[in-house]
Amino acid sequence: MSRPAAPSMPTEKQIRDLSELMSKLNPDAKIHRIGPDGVTFIYDGQLSFQSWADEPFSAEVKNV
Repeated sequence: MSRPAAPSMPTEKQIRDLSELMSKLNPDAKIHRIGPDGVTFIYDGQLSFQSWADEPFSAEVKNV
């Protein structure tokens, strides 16, 4: 059996596009971490969508 492929890092274009989108949603959002699980942002101050704080943006859907 072959080994499963390692998760891939987001491309530079994906990071740039996501950063641009986040700057429109919340200008205080800053990239905290970039990894194979996506891009994680940190926020200054209170947010109206606080439930997304410190969550990676990914194509995967979490089961709740």
